[in-house]
Amino acid sequence: MKPLLFSVLFLLSFGFLTAQDNLSEETKSFVIHEKGYYVLQNLTILDGTGDSAKYNQDVIINGDKIESVGADLKVPFGALAINMEGKSAIPGLVMLHEHLFYPKTTPDKKYGVDQMTYSFPKLYLAGGVTTMRTAGSIMPQADVNIKNAILRGELPGPKMDVTSPHLDREGTGLVELGPFDSTEQAVKMVNFYADIGVTSFKVYNFITRDDLKAICDAAHARGMKVTGHLCSITYKEAADLGIDNLEHGFFASSDFIANKEPDVCEPFKQSKSLLNLPVDSNNMTDLIKHLVEKNVALTSTINVFEPYTKREVVPGGGLIALFPKAKEKVYKRWASKQGRDSLDYELFNKSKIWEKAYYDAGGLLVAGTDPTYDGRIVAGYANMRLVELFVEMGFNISEAIKICTLNGAKYLDQEKAIGTIENSKIADIVILNEDISKNINAIRSAEIVFKNGIGYSSKKLFKAAEGIVGIR
Repeated sequence: MKPLLFSVLFLLSFGFLTAQDNLSEETKSFVIHEKGYYVLQNLTILDGTGDSAKYNQDVIINGDKIESVGADLKVPFGALAINMEGKSAIPGLVMLHEHLFYPKTTPDKKYGVDQMTYSFPKLYLAGGVTTMRTAGSIMPQADVNIKNAILRGELPGPKMDVTSPHLDREGTGLVELGPFDSTEQAVKMVNFYADIGVTSFKVYNFITRDDLKAICDAAHARGMKVTGHLCSITYKEAADLGIDNLEHGFFASSDFIANKEPDVCEPFKQSKSLLNLPVDSNNMTDLIKHLVEKNVALTSTINVFEPYTKREVVPGGGLIALFPKAKEKVYKRWASKQGRDSLDYELFNKSKIWEKAYYDAGGLLVAGTDPTYDGRIVAGYANMRLVELFVEMGFNISEAIKICTLNGAKYLDQEKAIGTIENSKIADIVILNEDISKNINAIRSAEIVFKNGIGYSSKKLFKAAEGIVGIR
């Protein structure tokens, strides 16, 4: 055996060298730490379990796994020690209502969406998202291809659970979506999308109860879950029909419409019923209890409903990411809403209380940002803002991190692999320049995002997407 080859094999066998993922040159340009053997020393850690912060902690990463976590760990032979004093760490975020599309900037008076193939995967990873569910797509094959390109190392981005397009009957108003006109056709769509590689399903506003039952049965038969942004069907009905997850907290609940007509979506009555519902309503308490008993997860997208007055134009600070025309459109709407969003505030504040009540009752509250609507929600930046809003909602910092990490992993049935910083878990870790145990706003100080043991530069990823959201 040649001496050089023997030396390489010797080093590999003891972990001194680790075979690298086959990363493209573009992906490598964002990498600070290639896959290897590292000891991250002197960190403050919020591990995602909900426990309080641990100080002066070391994390040993070996390849794509966390080998050990604890205080004053011995540096293994061949490992590189990196001093992280003054920095903190949280698990990679697991976000369950994300998209790879963004509202069109033109024409101004029509709603539509465009795929953000280049910018959004980078922005999500920059914001600390290492695993995401798309929760509805307009180009499912493109989303599947992006997922696979990321897995192959061709593009930087999170690991993805690709959800089907919004399964719905006529009425959505989105020209990018194709409605079905029968329950039988809905089932065919489930199997079609599963065959092309989607791994979960989403139902939408105008479906019937028969549609939902058939979709859930078809998806569950293939080992996949169903979530919904509902209107025509109440939350209680959906829970009884087998849905796994409900989107947008209680904003999409039609359970409190008086004399609601079955299988009919009445959005104005829906909003009015929630505004009129007392925040301490026994009817809401009963609904929460029913959802918990039925093991229905609830996705908070509270950031989408954040009011405008005296708040950031782009929550999380992402105005810099927008294409100039998109920036102009977003800013114009934000300015027009100043001092004119009292009803937004009222429902926003109620919803924060109801979502926390669901969590406190034992429900699985998960998180996502939904970058749609008026363009104010931008991937990556919005994810950081959502973590902050959970603290505004009344959760402590450890709980806020848990909702955005371990809870998402539990819903995806991946809690044995991701969602916490613990021995034997995959090395998905966000390194922050500031101490998040003292101030939730430290979430915005991300420096390195480890995904599968590879450390990416958050700043470089954010920089790569400046000025192009809305066109790329």
